[in-house]
Amino acid sequence: LRKVSFKTINSSTLLLPEWYSILVEQRLKETVIPRDVSTRWNSTHDLLVYYHTHKRAIKEFTSEERDNGLHDYVLTSAEWKIVAQLKEVLSILKDATIYFSRATPNLATVIPSMDYINSEFEKMTLDRDLDPAIRAAISLAKVTINKYYTKTSDVHRKAMVLHPRHKLNYFK
Repeated sequence: LRKVSFKTINSSTLLLPEWYSILVEQRLKETVIPRDVSTRWNSTHDLLVYYHTHKRAIKEFTSEERDNGLHDYVLTSAEWKIVAQLKEVLSILKDATIYFSRATPNLATVIPSMDYINSEFEKMTLDRDLDPAIRAAISLAKVTINKYYTKTSDVHRKAMVLHPRHKLNYFK
């Protein structure tokens, strides 16, 4: 998907107009495929959401009938299923990023937020409907979250105790 995105965005005279014509044919809004930055899960999430939303158009765009060099990037039904699953996993991290980018979060929300992410990931690692590769990736993500969790300081815990909503209830 990254390669289709990259090739389309960087082919403003061939592939991009073809992409727009497919969107027009399917009565979809003319939008550019989002750029994906491999080191930022939010951009990957946005790309997966875009592809999931435009699945029919992408299938046509990469089909063998179109002589645009993108046929090598056709996704199988199993790969489309992984797209949907990975989109759901990354949406948890995207929501957390958006939440912490606002002006309202404070130290007392860090630990409960990390706990929420950890519990959601725990459920996903046990979900046998998810692809094994997705479950393995989630397990690795949990290791990373736990590494950061151990870096929370006494300041975070004191902030939670002083917070009117948490007090000592959280630690009981």
